[in-house]
Amino acid sequence: MSVRIVSTGGTIASTEDDGADANPDLTGDDLVAAVPALDGLTTVETEDFATVPSPYLSFEDLLDLVDLLRELDADPEVDGVVVTQGTDNLEETSYFVDCCYDGETPVAFTGAMRTPSQASPDGPANLLAGVRTVLDDSARDRGVLVVFNDRVHAAREVVKAHSMNVDTFRTPEFGPLATVDEDRLVWRRRAENPDPTFSPTASALPDEVLTCVATLDMSDSVLELGTEADAVCLAAMGAGHVPPKILSALETLRDEGVPVVATTRCPEGRLARRTYGFRGSERTLQELGCYYSDLNLQKTRVKAVLALAEDRLSDAFDRPTPN
Repeated sequence: MSVRIVSTGGTIASTEDDGADANPDLTGDDLVAAVPALDGLTTVETEDFATVPSPYLSFEDLLDLVDLLRELDADPEVDGVVVTQGTDNLEETSYFVDCCYDGETPVAFTGAMRTPSQASPDGPANLLAGVRTVLDDSARDRGVLVVFNDRVHAAREVVKAHSMNVDTFRTPEFGPLATVDEDRLVWRRRAENPDPTFSPTASALPDEVLTCVATLDMSDSVLELGTEADAVCLAAMGAGHVPPKILSALETLRDEGVPVVATTRCPEGRLARRTYGFRGSERTLQELGCYYSDLNLQKTRVKAVLALAEDRLSDAFDRPTPN
Protein backbone atom coordinates (compact mmCIF):
# COMPACT_ATOMS: atom_id res chain seq x y z
CA MET A 1 0.00 0.00 0.00
CA SER A 2 1.19 3.53 -0.69
CA VAL A 3 0.00 7.05 -0.03
CA ARG A 4 0.99 10.17 -1.90
CA ILE A 5 1.35 13.39 0.11
CA VAL A 6 0.65 16.45 -2.07
CA SER A 7 1.91 19.55 -0.28
CA THR A 8 0.79 23.06 -1.19
CA GLY A 9 2.19 25.13 1.68
CA GLY A 10 0.25 26.77 4.48
CA THR A 11 0.79 26.80 8.23
CA ILE A 12 1.67 23.11 8.34
CA ALA A 13 4.67 23.92 6.12
CA SER A 14 5.65 27.22 7.75
CA THR A 15 8.73 28.14 9.72
CA GLU A 16 9.68 31.36 11.44
CA ASP A 17 12.11 33.79 9.86
CA ASP A 18 14.40 36.20 11.72
CA GLY A 19 11.44 38.40 12.58
CA ALA A 20 9.53 35.45 14.09
CA ASP A 21 6.94 35.62 11.31
CA ALA A 22 5.90 32.32 9.77
CA ASN A 23 6.24 31.64 6.04
CA PRO A 24 5.55 28.39 4.18
CA ASP A 25 8.85 26.88 3.02
CA LEU A 26 8.84 23.22 4.13
CA THR A 27 8.59 20.48 1.52
CA GLY A 28 6.46 17.38 1.58
CA ASP A 29 9.53 15.37 2.61
CA ASP A 30 9.99 17.73 5.56
CA LEU A 31 6.40 17.14 6.65
CA VAL A 32 6.74 13.37 6.43
CA ALA A 33 10.03 13.42 8.36
CA ALA A 34 8.19 15.03 11.29
CA VAL A 35 5.87 12.01 11.61
CA PRO A 36 7.95 8.96 12.59
CA ALA A 37 4.76 6.93 13.07
CA LEU A 38 4.37 6.80 9.29
CA ASP A 39 7.33 4.40 9.14
CA GLY A 40 5.95 0.91 8.75
CA LEU A 41 2.37 2.13 8.27
CA THR A 42 2.64 2.46 4.50
CA THR A 43 4.94 3.56 1.74
CA VAL A 44 4.77 7.34 1.52
CA GLU A 45 5.81 9.42 -1.46
CA THR A 46 5.57 13.20 -1.72
CA GLU A 47 4.77 15.74 -4.39
CA ASP A 48 5.41 19.45 -3.90
CA PHE A 49 2.53 21.05 -5.78
CA ALA A 50 3.06 24.53 -4.31
CA THR A 51 4.59 26.32 -1.32
CA VAL A 52 2.23 29.23 -0.71
CA PRO A 53 -0.21 30.59 1.87
CA SER A 54 -3.66 29.25 1.01
CA PRO A 55 -5.11 32.71 0.11
CA TYR A 56 -2.69 32.68 -2.83
CA LEU A 57 -4.38 29.66 -4.42
CA SER A 58 -6.59 30.31 -7.43
CA PHE A 59 -9.33 28.38 -9.21
CA GLU A 60 -6.84 27.69 -11.99
CA ASP A 61 -4.42 26.22 -9.43
CA LEU A 62 -7.20 23.96 -8.18
CA LEU A 63 -7.95 22.72 -11.68
CA ASP A 64 -4.27 21.79 -11.97
CA LEU A 65 -4.56 20.02 -8.62
CA VAL A 66 -7.58 18.07 -9.86
CA ASP A 67 -5.59 17.03 -12.93
CA LEU A 68 -2.82 15.78 -10.65
CA LEU A 69 -5.30 13.84 -8.52
CA ARG A 70 -6.71 12.20 -11.63
CA GLU A 71 -3.20 11.13 -12.63
CA LEU A 72 -2.63 9.65 -9.18
CA ASP A 73 -6.02 7.93 -9.32
CA ALA A 74 -4.93 6.21 -12.54
CA ASP A 75 -1.77 4.90 -10.83
CA PRO A 76 -2.49 1.43 -9.39
CA GLU A 77 0.37 1.88 -6.94
CA VAL A 78 -1.38 4.78 -5.17
CA ASP A 79 -3.96 3.74 -2.56
CA GLY A 80 -4.74 7.20 -1.18
CA VAL A 81 -3.83 10.87 -1.41
CA VAL A 82 -3.45 13.44 1.36
CA VAL A 83 -3.34 17.10 0.34
CA THR A 84 -1.76 19.48 2.85
CA GLN A 85 -2.52 23.19 2.68
CA GLY A 86 -3.27 26.29 4.67
CA THR A 87 -6.55 26.43 6.55
CA ASP A 88 -7.84 29.89 5.61
CA ASN A 89 -9.85 28.67 2.64
CA LEU A 90 -9.49 24.91 2.99
CA GLU A 91 -13.26 24.46 3.24
CA GLU A 92 -13.56 26.08 -0.20
CA THR A 93 -10.61 24.44 -1.92
CA SER A 94 -11.54 20.95 -0.73
CA TYR A 95 -15.11 21.51 -1.89
CA PHE A 96 -13.95 22.76 -5.30
CA VAL A 97 -11.91 19.58 -5.70
CA ASP A 98 -14.84 17.50 -4.45
CA CYS A 99 -17.01 18.97 -7.22
CA CYS A 100 -14.46 18.13 -9.93
CA TYR A 101 -12.70 14.95 -8.81
CA ASP A 102 -14.59 11.73 -9.46
CA GLY A 103 -11.82 9.18 -9.01
CA GLU A 104 -11.93 6.08 -6.83
CA THR A 105 -8.74 6.77 -4.88
CA PRO A 106 -9.59 8.38 -1.52
CA VAL A 107 -8.48 11.99 -1.14
CA ALA A 108 -8.24 13.85 2.18
CA PHE A 109 -7.25 17.45 2.89
CA THR A 110 -5.48 18.39 6.10
CA GLY A 111 -3.17 21.05 7.50
CA ALA A 112 -2.37 22.73 10.78
CA MET A 113 -3.34 25.62 12.99
CA ARG A 114 0.07 25.79 14.66
CA THR A 115 3.40 26.01 12.87
CA PRO A 116 6.11 23.43 13.56
CA SER A 117 7.91 26.13 15.58
CA GLN A 118 5.06 26.63 18.04
CA ALA A 119 4.29 24.66 21.17
CA SER A 120 2.36 21.43 20.48
CA PRO A 121 2.15 21.74 16.67
CA ASP A 122 -0.87 19.87 15.33
CA GLY A 123 0.40 19.27 11.80
CA PRO A 124 2.10 15.89 12.41
CA ALA A 125 -0.94 14.42 14.14
CA ASN A 126 -3.24 15.72 11.40
CA LEU A 127 -1.01 14.30 8.68
CA LEU A 128 -0.91 10.91 10.39
CA ALA A 129 -4.70 10.93 10.80
CA GLY A 130 -5.09 11.88 7.14
CA VAL A 131 -2.94 8.96 6.03
CA ARG A 132 -4.82 6.55 8.27
CA THR A 133 -8.08 7.84 6.80
CA VAL A 134 -7.26 7.38 3.13
CA LEU A 135 -5.88 3.89 3.84
CA ASP A 136 -9.16 2.82 5.40
CA ASP A 137 -11.38 0.83 3.02
CA SER A 138 -14.47 2.72 4.20
CA ALA A 139 -13.02 6.00 2.96
CA ARG A 140 -13.82 5.04 -0.62
CA ASP A 141 -16.91 6.47 -2.32
CA ARG A 142 -17.36 9.19 0.29
CA GLY A 143 -16.11 12.11 -1.78
CA VAL A 144 -13.23 14.36 -0.79
CA LEU A 145 -12.61 14.34 2.96
CA VAL A 146 -11.19 16.84 5.43
CA VAL A 147 -9.28 15.43 8.42
CA PHE A 148 -8.44 17.59 11.42
CA ASN A 149 -8.05 16.94 15.13
CA ASP A 150 -8.88 13.23 14.65
CA ARG A 151 -12.22 14.00 13.03
CA VAL A 152 -13.16 13.13 9.45
CA HIS A 153 -15.52 15.50 7.65
CA ALA A 154 -17.13 15.67 4.23
CA ALA A 155 -15.60 18.50 2.19
CA ARG A 156 -19.09 19.62 1.18
CA GLU A 157 -20.18 20.12 4.79
CA VAL A 158 -17.14 21.17 6.79
CA VAL A 159 -16.47 24.76 7.89
CA LYS A 160 -13.61 26.55 9.56
CA ALA A 161 -15.31 27.63 12.78
CA HIS A 162 -12.50 29.35 14.73
CA SER A 163 -9.75 31.65 13.55
CA MET A 164 -6.94 30.08 15.61
CA ASN A 165 -8.10 27.08 17.68
CA VAL A 166 -6.77 23.66 16.65
CA ASP A 167 -10.33 22.29 16.84
CA THR A 168 -11.46 24.71 14.17
CA PHE A 169 -12.93 22.37 11.55
CA ARG A 170 -16.49 21.36 12.29
CA THR A 171 -19.57 20.10 10.49
CA PRO A 172 -22.56 22.16 11.70
CA GLU A 173 -25.89 20.44 12.16
CA PHE A 174 -24.82 16.93 11.09
CA GLY A 175 -21.41 16.31 12.68
CA PRO A 176 -18.33 14.45 11.42
CA LEU A 177 -18.41 11.27 9.36
CA ALA A 178 -15.89 9.46 11.52
CA THR A 179 -13.25 9.78 14.19
CA VAL A 180 -9.73 8.43 14.36
CA ASP A 181 -9.38 6.26 17.47
CA GLU A 182 -5.73 5.31 17.96
CA ASP A 183 -4.91 3.40 14.77
CA ARG A 184 -8.45 2.79 13.50
CA LEU A 185 -11.31 4.72 11.95
CA VAL A 186 -14.75 4.68 13.54
CA TRP A 187 -17.38 5.60 10.93
CA ARG A 188 -20.79 6.73 12.07
CA ARG A 189 -22.61 8.18 9.05
CA ARG A 190 -22.50 8.67 5.29
CA ALA A 191 -22.98 12.15 3.84
CA GLU A 192 -25.43 12.77 1.01
CA ASN A 193 -23.99 14.72 -1.93
CA PRO A 194 -26.54 16.06 -4.44
CA ASP A 195 -23.97 17.99 -6.50
CA PRO A 196 -23.15 17.18 -10.12
CA THR A 197 -19.55 16.66 -11.18
CA PHE A 198 -17.93 19.51 -13.11
CA SER A 199 -15.04 19.48 -15.59
CA PRO A 200 -14.53 23.13 -16.59
CA THR A 201 -11.61 24.57 -18.49
CA ALA A 202 -9.69 27.38 -16.85
CA SER A 203 -10.61 29.79 -19.65
CA ALA A 204 -14.32 29.22 -19.03
CA LEU A 205 -14.26 30.15 -15.34
CA PRO A 206 -16.13 33.44 -14.81
CA ASP A 207 -14.21 36.48 -13.64
CA GLU A 208 -16.87 38.15 -11.52
CA VAL A 209 -19.04 36.19 -9.10
CA LEU A 210 -19.80 38.59 -6.26
CA THR A 211 -20.89 37.79 -2.71
CA CYS A 212 -23.14 39.81 -0.43
CA VAL A 213 -24.37 39.26 3.12
CA ALA A 214 -27.75 40.70 4.10
CA THR A 215 -27.36 42.75 7.29
CA LEU A 216 -29.42 45.07 9.43
CA ASP A 217 -30.55 48.22 7.59
CA MET A 218 -27.98 47.73 4.83
CA SER A 219 -27.81 49.87 1.71
CA ASP A 220 -28.02 48.58 -1.83
CA SER A 221 -24.60 49.93 -2.88
CA VAL A 222 -22.91 46.51 -2.87
CA LEU A 223 -25.63 44.94 -4.99
CA GLU A 224 -25.49 47.82 -7.44
CA LEU A 225 -22.01 46.60 -8.37
CA GLY A 226 -23.57 43.31 -9.35
CA THR A 227 -25.02 44.60 -12.61
CA GLU A 228 -21.62 43.99 -14.22
CA ALA A 229 -21.15 40.60 -12.55
CA ASP A 230 -21.53 37.09 -13.92
CA ALA A 231 -23.64 36.25 -10.86
CA VAL A 232 -24.30 37.38 -7.30
CA CYS A 233 -24.33 35.02 -4.33
CA LEU A 234 -26.49 36.39 -1.52
CA ALA A 235 -26.52 35.21 2.09
CA ALA A 236 -29.99 36.16 3.28
CA MET A 237 -31.10 36.60 6.87
CA GLY A 238 -32.68 33.61 8.57
CA ALA A 239 -34.83 31.47 6.32
CA GLY A 240 -34.41 33.74 3.30
CA HIS A 241 -35.20 37.33 4.25
CA VAL A 242 -33.66 40.61 3.13
CA PRO A 243 -34.04 44.28 4.15
CA PRO A 244 -36.47 46.28 1.98
CA LYS A 245 -33.72 48.75 1.02
CA ILE A 246 -32.07 46.22 -1.28
CA LEU A 247 -35.17 44.98 -3.07
CA SER A 248 -34.92 47.48 -5.89
CA ALA A 249 -31.30 46.46 -6.48
CA LEU A 250 -32.34 42.79 -6.61
CA GLU A 251 -35.06 43.70 -9.11
CA THR A 252 -32.44 45.47 -11.24
CA LEU A 253 -30.25 42.38 -11.22
CA ARG A 254 -33.21 40.32 -12.38
CA ASP A 255 -33.99 42.80 -15.14
CA GLU A 256 -30.34 42.84 -16.23
CA GLY A 257 -30.29 39.04 -16.38
CA VAL A 258 -27.71 38.63 -13.60
CA PRO A 259 -28.32 35.33 -11.77
CA VAL A 260 -28.73 35.57 -7.99
CA VAL A 261 -27.98 32.49 -5.90
CA ALA A 262 -29.39 32.80 -2.40
CA THR A 263 -28.50 30.93 0.76
CA THR A 264 -28.86 31.59 4.49
CA ARG A 265 -26.23 33.41 6.50
CA CYS A 266 -27.00 31.07 9.43
CA PRO A 267 -24.42 28.33 10.10
CA GLU A 268 -27.17 25.70 10.10
CA GLY A 269 -30.42 25.23 8.20
CA ARG A 270 -31.67 26.07 4.74
CA LEU A 271 -33.91 28.62 3.04
CA ALA A 272 -37.65 28.34 3.61
CA ARG A 273 -39.94 27.83 0.66
CA ARG A 274 -43.45 28.65 1.83
CA THR A 275 -43.43 29.86 5.43
CA TYR A 276 -43.37 33.66 5.07
CA GLY A 277 -44.98 35.92 2.52
CA PHE A 278 -44.05 39.49 3.45
CA ARG A 279 -42.19 41.63 0.94
CA GLY A 280 -38.53 40.72 1.39
CA SER A 281 -39.25 37.15 2.49
CA GLU A 282 -38.34 33.91 0.77
CA ARG A 283 -41.43 34.38 -1.39
CA THR A 284 -39.89 37.57 -2.77
CA LEU A 285 -36.65 35.75 -3.57
CA GLN A 286 -38.68 33.21 -5.52
CA GLU A 287 -40.62 35.92 -7.35
CA LEU A 288 -37.27 37.45 -8.35
CA GLY A 289 -36.16 34.12 -9.82
CA CYS A 290 -33.35 33.50 -7.33
CA TYR A 291 -31.62 30.15 -7.24
CA TYR A 292 -31.50 28.34 -3.90
CA SER A 293 -28.31 26.93 -2.34
CA ASP A 294 -28.00 24.70 0.72
CA LEU A 295 -24.32 25.58 1.18
CA ASN A 296 -22.72 28.42 3.10
CA LEU A 297 -21.88 31.58 1.15
CA GLN A 298 -18.25 30.63 0.48
CA LYS A 299 -19.13 27.27 -1.00
CA THR A 300 -22.16 28.66 -2.80
CA ARG A 301 -19.78 30.93 -4.70
CA VAL A 302 -17.45 28.00 -5.54
CA LYS A 303 -20.36 25.99 -6.91
CA ALA A 304 -21.73 28.98 -8.83
CA VAL A 305 -18.34 29.56 -10.48
CA LEU A 306 -18.18 25.94 -11.60
CA ALA A 307 -21.79 25.89 -12.78
CA LEU A 308 -21.42 29.12 -14.75
CA ALA A 309 -18.31 27.79 -16.44
CA GLU A 310 -20.42 24.99 -17.94
CA ASP A 311 -23.71 26.90 -18.23
CA ARG A 312 -25.29 24.56 -15.69
CA LEU A 313 -26.81 26.77 -13.00
CA SER A 314 -30.12 24.92 -13.27
CA ASP A 315 -28.34 21.61 -12.75
CA ALA A 316 -26.43 22.94 -9.77
CA PHE A 317 -29.16 24.79 -7.87
CA ASP A 318 -32.88 24.59 -7.22
CA ARG A 319 -35.02 27.46 -8.46
CA PRO A 320 -38.32 27.23 -6.59
CA THR A 321 -41.34 29.19 -7.76
CA PRO A 322 -43.91 30.81 -5.46
CA ASN A 323 -47.20 29.02 -4.96
